[in-house]
Amino acid sequence: MIEALFTFFEKYTALTEEEKNYVKEHIPIRQIEKDKILLSEGEVSNEFYFILKGSVRLFYKTDIEEKTAYFYFENMFVSSYESFTKQTPSKHYLQAIENTYVAVISHEIAYKILELFPKFEFLARVMMEEELIVYQEIIASFITLNAEKRYLKLLKTNHQLIQRIPQYQLATFLGVTPETLSRIRKRIVSKTIS
Repeated sequence: MIEALFTFFEKYTALTEEEKNYVKEHIPIRQIEKDKILLSEGEVSNEFYFILKGSVRLFYKTDIEEKTAYFYFENMFVSSYESFTKQTPSKHYLQAIENTYVAVISHEIAYKILELFPKFEFLARVMMEEELIVYQEIIASFITLNAEKRYLKLLKTNHQLIQRIPQYQLATFLGVTPETLSRIRKRIVSKTIS
């Protein structure tokens, strides 16, 4: 399964056998059961993950409900980046929403890899740039699109999300109630039929 991580890295730079062997030896694969919390608000993140199979959601808890900020799928990194890099308490939760397999990169190993293999600094930058792009897209969609248009965009660009995510979590991601999402879906279906 770790080969998926190598494939991701090698989209950007070739890895030597020494680098691959170090990763195999120091980055374990962990199975996470559906609904298990990987990180809770207030905990300090000491690891980040590369999703080999499955999905993880990032969410916040308010006094009355959960608010989903993002969903991560195969071949994506997920972490509480601020908590991991600054070693401060996390402001959100990470939860497996399917049975999930991840490559686990501990805080200690991440910095050791950067020290031993300088090319991983470039890969870390690429990873952070991709995450920044995701966050900018999320902000832009909430500023420029209403809930129905955000849903239509998801249908067009990320259909797996619609298939794999519970409706109530998808609704909080879109910023609406499950009932409103249901009405949006019905409206879209009726438009496509007529």
